[in-house]
Amino acid sequence: MTDIGLQLVDSLFKQLMVDDEWAVRRERGFTWWAYRLAQHVEIGPPVWSEDRYICSVRIWTDVVRDVDPATEPASVLGVVNAQATVNALVWDDATATITECCTAVIHEEIFAWMSKVLSTAAVLQNAAAHSRAHALAAACGGVPAASNHPSSGERPEMDDLLNFPNVIAHEGRQPSWFAGPGMEQMNRFFTDLGVAGSADSTGLTCEIPFTGRTPAAVITAASQLQTALLQIFTDAPHPEFGNGALVVMKLPLSIEPGQVALVANEMNHVEAHGTSGTALFGAWCPDPASKTTLAFCSFVPNTLARKTSPQNLVIYQGSRSRFAAEQLIG
Repeated sequence: MTDIGLQLVDSLFKQLMVDDEWAVRRERGFTWWAYRLAQHVEIGPPVWSEDRYICSVRIWTDVVRDVDPATEPASVLGVVNAQATVNALVWDDATATITECCTAVIHEEIFAWMSKVLSTAAVLQNAAAHSRAHALAAACGGVPAASNHPSSGERPEMDDLLNFPNVIAHEGRQPSWFAGPGMEQMNRFFTDLGVAGSADSTGLTCEIPFTGRTPAAVITAASQLQTALLQIFTDAPHPEFGNGALVVMKLPLSIEPGQVALVANEMNHVEAHGTSGTALFGAWCPDPASKTTLAFCSFVPNTLARKTSPQNLVIYQGSRSRFAAEQLIG
């Protein structure tokens, strides 16, 4: 058996161009300092799942420590997470910390492209953590979670890799690479998948199973909706990274307005530990258009268009919707 997890550790170490001087290696991961904040990579051991071995992947960067719960950190992060790219900000009340996280499940068949998606997510995560640590610390009554390498000490200059988001933003100036015939062809995918939906060259809307598969159009007014609403937009640019694909999933639940941000943070916390069985590329947050709706938002920049597809985006959200139903309804 080939341990795909060990291969991924080496692959990410090389793709991130980590200097040994600023890293601490472990058998199934590493911690490194691109500047002031530590980023951690952990790969779980191979586990047999259905017909293959899989490994769970967790990547997170320390952002804030000594968080004051009286500042309502979940509400603060909910606003920021509404514009998430492929990571989630997570408040851990038990440790009084805020981290920026992404997760995935990897196996041999998807290693080639998923390893590249993970390296891009790691770079975006690290850069974002450094850029907003001070602001989040001030808003949440904490301090930036700065730390140093145990033997090399404080890194005097930041790694050039933290400038890579500028390249991603430059590619975002071009029209969305997700738009076009590939998006239009999602209509056939919906038919094969057995879900209600429609797509054109600029995006798609579909209903994915939550507690059931019955479309909203045939549910009586007194019944509980069974499907989550998933939309992908290629004409909604990100304020920092320009064009790409905005992914928004809304659950058919009504939550007390004062609890939505807390529920969103709890969902991010659970997923950040790799227990959802799907990739955490994005974040749970309060629906900006409703005070009682829980949403999942993700922005996939143009630079990842050749490494993923609308089909994958729909499949991941389908898995997430079912996981959310188990967590929130049981």
